[in-house]
Amino acid sequence: MKTKIIVGLLVSIAVIVIGNIILPVPRAAIEVAAEPIGLGPITNALFTSIILSIIIVVAAFFIGRNLKDVPSGVQNVVEVLIEALDGLVNSIAPKKWAPTFFPILATIFIYLLFANWFSLLTPLLGSFGIVHPTDHGGIPVENVTFITGGPESLHMEEGHGKAEESHGEAAGVKEVLIVPIFRAPSSDLNLTFALALTTMVLVQVFGVWERGLAYFGNFFRFNAFAKKGVLMGAIDFFVGILEGVSEIAKIISFSFRLFGNIFAGEVVLIVVSSLVSLLLLLVFFGLEIFVGVIQAFVFFILSLVFYSMATQHHGEEH
Repeated sequence: MKTKIIVGLLVSIAVIVIGNIILPVPRAAIEVAAEPIGLGPITNALFTSIILSIIIVVAAFFIGRNLKDVPSGVQNVVEVLIEALDGLVNSIAPKKWAPTFFPILATIFIYLLFANWFSLLTPLLGSFGIVHPTDHGGIPVENVTFITGGPESLHMEEGHGKAEESHGEAAGVKEVLIVPIFRAPSSDLNLTFALALTTMVLVQVFGVWERGLAYFGNFFRFNAFAKKGVLMGAIDFFVGILEGVSEIAKIISFSFRLFGNIFAGEVVLIVVSSLVSLLLLLVFFGLEIFVGVIQAFVFFILSLVFYSMATQHHGEEH
């Protein structure tokens, strides 16, 4: 099984490398923010996220309908993954809450794994997209391959009007920018922020569910003055405020950790593929595969710890 997985990864990488050698394509511009692709408010990262979600759901449906008593192939890989995640959840979370935490955390991990790994396709898919004219920072229009239309179909924005140009000369359109249709969802700060916000909201929900309104005593420690006196009570009250601030800080750290690592990986692949032989990208592909797994696991394990802490009574053992 391990041999098949390794061979599959090598073949996939070889296809990308050979494809770029035989049919070289211009590199897309590096953009921090996800870009619209002509589908209203839907950006390339959101579009890719929708496609990946559909693929994961369909794959899970067919794998679930074809389970065998003696697992093999894809079923074997999925079972190993699920058992490993289930073991982690049950070893850390309170027994009462482990069945509730597991489906949420496993879904996040599996989704992030594929969302992170999608960045491996950046050198190939990053140059497949919508072409826009620009007066600076682009690539020569003659180096662009148009699947439909051509340079004559481009328009140059001039104030609020548009001046048509012919073959990239009439309106001075000599360079263009390529907006990729597909982009790794994890390289969009909007998605990582949404995941982080959802995770931390669930932390508060589970905490209140388990402990009731007493859960907010972690942040508003008014009774500390009566129990510990004015001085120690004030210190305890201040610590509670810091706990509340840290809950907000976790959203920010969650968001930027995942976004920063995946976006940086995309930038490295784009830059290196433009500077050196694509065969040397094999090292960076291996690094990005590792980073993708690590970042998905970090998000999974930190979410698990935060869920567990929220539902754990002080001094309780599980």
